[in-house]
Amino acid sequence: MVERYYVVIRYLVDDIDLGLVAGRCVNILHGVLLSKKNQYSGIGVSFPKWSNSSLGNEIAFVSYDRHALDYLIQQPYFEMMMNEKIFLISNVNTVPKELPEVSFRRNQNIAKCFTGEKRRRLQRAKRRAEERGEIFEPVKVHQSREVELFHSVFMNSKKSGQKFLLHIQRYPSPDIFIETYNSYGFSTNQSHQGTVPDLSSLT
Repeated sequence: MVERYYVVIRYLVDDIDLGLVAGRCVNILHGVLLSKKNQYSGIGVSFPKWSNSSLGNEIAFVSYDRHALDYLIQQPYFEMMMNEKIFLISNVNTVPKELPEVSFRRNQNIAKCFTGEKRRRLQRAKRRAEERGEIFEPVKVHQSREVELFHSVFMNSKKSGQKFLLHIQRYPSPDIFIETYNSYGFSTNQSHQGTVPDLSSLT
């Protein structure tokens, strides 16, 4: 079996906004994966200290490519946060083979439960109807959704300048799916089924 590697970033400031700082780390990963200069892919995100109450004070990156992780943590943002004693970044280590697998999944359906998202979807539907020359007649559908535990990662799009949330859920997984993460390092409800090792016992 091919070895996997991981690196853990621990936040050293107690009152830090966990969703915000995790979002900045994920933003750096996203930028690296989409960069034309980048030759790496297949990096997954893990939250070793995930709990019912928060994402926890650590974020980890996992890959089959050790050089990809070395390249990622050399990004200026991570070096600055280390120099400022806000982050403690581990060495790149080999993942022990006996660890169980988990999936950190971005669930875009959760956003549909919030009023702001519903309003945006209605506005978009109205605009499209008007472009087709149709009369927009929204139909009210009352749905009660039961949503399992999730935490949110705060993102900022460099391209559009818009702020948005990634709603993340954690699931145990019996299998390893190689390098099938989205460009934020998460699995999804559809095409990306990547998992990461459960690092909670190591950090």
